[in-house]
Amino acid sequence: MPPKVFASQACRACRRLKRKCTREVPTCALCSRLGKTCEYAETAASETTISSRLSHIEQLPHVEGISPSRAFSGISAATFFPKPAEPFPLPFFLDSEYLTSQSPNALSWSRHPYIHQIVAEHLDDDRVALCEQYLSTVHKWLPMISRKRLFDEVNSDATEVDGCLSLFLLCVKAFSTRDGECAKNSSWYLLARSLCSEAESAGFVCLRLVQALVLLSVYEMSHAIYPCAYSTLGRASRLGVLLGLHDRKNNQLFKAAETWTLREEQRRTWWTIFLLDRLMNIETNLPMTVPEPVSDELLPINDDDWEQGKIVPSEPLFTTSFSSLTSVGSFAKMCQAAHMLSKVLSHRANKRSTQDVGSLLPEALALHSALSALHLSIKEYISGTTSPDFSISGILSLSLCCSAQLALYNLYGCNEPLALVEQSRIAMETEMQSVSLAGIKSISSNVMPAIARANIECPLMAQCLYHVATECAWFVREDHEPQMYSALEDVVRELKSTGANWELATQYLSLLQQGGVLDLVNVDTDASTTVTSSSG
Repeated sequence: MPPKVFASQACRACRRLKRKCTREVPTCALCSRLGKTCEYAETAASETTISSRLSHIEQLPHVEGISPSRAFSGISAATFFPKPAEPFPLPFFLDSEYLTSQSPNALSWSRHPYIHQIVAEHLDDDRVALCEQYLSTVHKWLPMISRKRLFDEVNSDATEVDGCLSLFLLCVKAFSTRDGECAKNSSWYLLARSLCSEAESAGFVCLRLVQALVLLSVYEMSHAIYPCAYSTLGRASRLGVLLGLHDRKNNQLFKAAETWTLREEQRRTWWTIFLLDRLMNIETNLPMTVPEPVSDELLPINDDDWEQGKIVPSEPLFTTSFSSLTSVGSFAKMCQAAHMLSKVLSHRANKRSTQDVGSLLPEALALHSALSALHLSIKEYISGTTSPDFSISGILSLSLCCSAQLALYNLYGCNEPLALVEQSRIAMETEMQSVSLAGIKSISSNVMPAIARANIECPLMAQCLYHVATECAWFVREDHEPQMYSALEDVVRELKSTGANWELATQYLSLLQQGGVLDLVNVDTDASTTVTSSSG
């Protein structure tokens, strides 16, 4: 007879009835006698239960929808997963006096082919075609990848290649595949997420792994898979800090990148993480995962030169004037908008923690002026660009700027007095309320409806569209202005069109339904009809 297994705590039924529990697994004596279901808390799980769960985790790569013949022959990914070429230098955390900076590839290259075999068992696509598909879709929103470097690696015949490149391509496959499954249960997504976790556990610290996690986070964010999106982006941020992406001058772990292209790609990847972190935290009170840019941080180069692989100068983030020899591209403007959004979120946190509103009004007016100037600069850029690809990222930068403006204006747009402040502050308070109300009305009635009519269906705009829909509804209920009805219809139509592919927009629509906003508009609920009517 096998030995009895006992839980560390009483079962839920015995604790509720305040009776002594024999703690036998799977059923205690009292529950067995009464014929009741015996349940133990998570912390009281038996060794058998834990073993069962570990077995399930190890089998994550064998998700449904992937042919058994292409699986791992019954052996989990962890068994075969390789280690980096060098072990992680423990003195980095234990005693930096004994730390020797690593070569850029020390923790990314593996001498073992297993990781490629694991991914190759599943990813039998034309990898060049897969990369082209990515560069023609997600890359237009977030151009963090170097086209030149990506194809050099994909076409390389070298025996030693970055193992995490395969993981990045697997994440690209997950992002681009519509297999009819619920996004959070997609076979490709579960496989990519599992293998990225294995790579982290194995000690890989490299740019491709960071980019794979960023892509997973964008996938989760776009499909409203929370809190996974938040935690995945945090993992990308932590690995990015280890790589020194946040402050390349004071990086201790690795030597400087060997090429200009790699340095620029590192910069763009870190800006992408920063941008996503601020966008994800607009509605939360959580501390920011990604630190603020350092004082000498550079903006990404203009997008045209980046796509062509040219080496050109970069503009600094903090500057009193811009050089006539360079131009700020659409992605750089997205970064500027994200930086301003970060300033607004910090200002909001300060406002919530102090009763002295008057002391914050000068800063609020300064933020308004800076955002207005950036808004005008982005609009001029969009009107002057001839490339449809760059106009898409330009529209995204304008949407992000609008998010920052709305977050600021909502702090001061209320008609009621903000606080009991000194008489000398009343005029400034009224001025900030005036510009806030005017700004909310302009963005809601003109700017975002025009963006919605562009119909680019990007999930990164969903939050701003939702926010504007609530503002339009407020104006409709107050004044019943025809222009606001029209604006609300445009915004809701774009959310419904976006929701055909991205669950995030659908969830925002559900919130609008709960708030009664959708009852104010007459927009066809059929996504296909919506797309047809908007394109016509």
